[in-house]
Amino acid sequence: MNSNPQSQPGPHYIAERVAHLETAIDYQGQAISGLRDETRAGFVRTDAEFVRMHEQLSRIRTTDFRILLSICLSTALGTAGLLIKVFGLLPAH
Repeated sequence: MNSNPQSQPGPHYIAERVAHLETAIDYQGQAISGLRDETRAGFVRTDAEFVRMHEQLSRIRTTDFRILLSICLSTALGTAGLLIKVFGLLPAH
């Protein structure tokens, strides 16, 4: 019916494909273990470095909170102003 040799793979073709998959899995495992080793090596810190990092994170959190609070307040005020204008709640002089 079909002359395509891949439509009915033989045992040799399947064994070859399995070998390719096993090789790919081995390479992925080696890459993951290499990344794991690099991240562990990157997180070896002294106590002074941890204190400094904590201080920096505290400053960033404070700044982020202030930015988010200002965004929320400006959005609320803008929405209130838009509602007042649309519904004409302020008397015209």
